[in-house]
Amino acid sequence: MKKFALIAIAFAASTAFAGGDRSSSQQSGPEINDPSIQATVLLNTAVINAASYGGEAVQNIATNAGKVEVDGAQLQLVGAKNSLIMNAALGGEARQNLASNVGNVEINAMSIQAVVAANSAIINKAGYRSLAVQNVSTNTSCSTCD
Repeated sequence: MKKFALIAIAFAASTAFAGGDRSSSQQSGPEINDPSIQATVLLNTAVINAASYGGEAVQNIATNAGKVEVDGAQLQLVGAKNSLIMNAALGGEARQNLASNVGNVEINAMSIQAVVAANSAIINKAGYRSLAVQNVSTNTSCSTCD
């Protein structure tokens, strides 16, 4: 039942995304001109991204990363139930983004970012010569955090 509630929330929020600015511009990254929904709905969840001793693991779920321009309304949703969403690099540098905008992202309309989790663990770990960056329902200009 809760799974259907998450889907219903995503659907209901998407109905508010009618219209939006349809203008375009020249740039080097993706451009989204229409209403956009990025949704990941998981039930008995395990999403793992690992790299080990060589390091660097990057995980993006319902996320815009890099040089992205969004001119329409946007919904970014990660739903989870009995979950584990993990990101590990053990040799160093792990980045995890859930329902986030990271880097040079421009949004010119309404934006909703949500991570809904129950009975869950959202883990980000780097280890050794560490750098661990985790973004959950956030906006940041730090795409590499060097």
